[in-house]
Amino acid sequence: MSSPLLLDQKVLSTLAVSCRSIADLIEVLLRARYEGDAASLPKLSFSSYSGNLFQAMMAVSERPAYATIKAVGLSPDNAKRGLPHIGSTVTLFDTASALPVALIDGGWLTGVRTAAITLLAASRLAPPNSRRMGFIGAGVQARSHLAAFREMFPVEEVWIYSRTSESSQRFADQIDAPGIRTWIPNHPEEVLENSDVVISSVPDAEGFKPFLDPNRLPRSSFGGLVDCGRSWSLQKLDPNDWVCIDDREQDRLSKAPLVEPSRVNQDISELVLNTFGVPESAGRRFFVFRGMAIGDLAAAIIAYKAALEVGVDHPVFGPG
Repeated sequence: MSSPLLLDQKVLSTLAVSCRSIADLIEVLLRARYEGDAASLPKLSFSSYSGNLFQAMMAVSERPAYATIKAVGLSPDNAKRGLPHIGSTVTLFDTASALPVALIDGGWLTGVRTAAITLLAASRLAPPNSRRMGFIGAGVQARSHLAAFREMFPVEEVWIYSRTSESSQRFADQIDAPGIRTWIPNHPEEVLENSDVVISSVPDAEGFKPFLDPNRLPRSSFGGLVDCGRSWSLQKLDPNDWVCIDDREQDRLSKAPLVEPSRVNQDISELVLNTFGVPESAGRRFFVFRGMAIGDLAAAIIAYKAALEVGVDHPVFGPG
């Protein structure tokens, strides 16, 4: 048995991996889970006395035959140390042999799989001609979501609001696409009012309070609440607004549900399987999620196969 491949940020950045292909595989895996051929386990979480958070996520599939285990660590004090506030790794296993075949950078994978999950939900919920995209938060998730949505939607305008104008401008400067106009307003409400699709990805912080009113969005619009919905005053949702979450079972087992359970219309499996359709009378459509392991599995499989196709030879343990 050869050493598992090490797919670090440098290697992954060279691979031609599209979020749409990951979204397509997530749909396949969700259908496989419904048929009993895949499993996506709820997150395990532990908070240390210092306030650090550790999490583990696992997903397994028989078709395609792979499994992933993701390990995450988060420290709110890392900014003072000059370190990233979160770090993670994903181990990809061959289901048939139960042996690891790749160790994957969790930061890269989380970025693309999160965007792919949102894209999958948006493919059913967002206006198909969405051309105005808004961002509340201008970090990694903003960049990955813009790249993902440009694969499926005719994005022409990008509205950006972040806690600092510097981070908003930095994101705007990184958008290297002809025909896209960028706007950096002074108030988040301006982003909501001018967006067909809005993505919120604001990190948690001590004393954080919701500051976004969902009613400021246009009547026909889509919100991808990547930050677990923490930025939004969800109690103000209009009765006709449609709310989808990632996984009812995961939410039921969590200490704090994403949304009041009685207000949830469906989860993404029900959306994909069309267990019940979204009524035409539905107003704004929201997808609120904290992440699910089956997304990690899809992204890891796509990345691993792409690495094999281009002949990546970068083992974890090196020669010998």
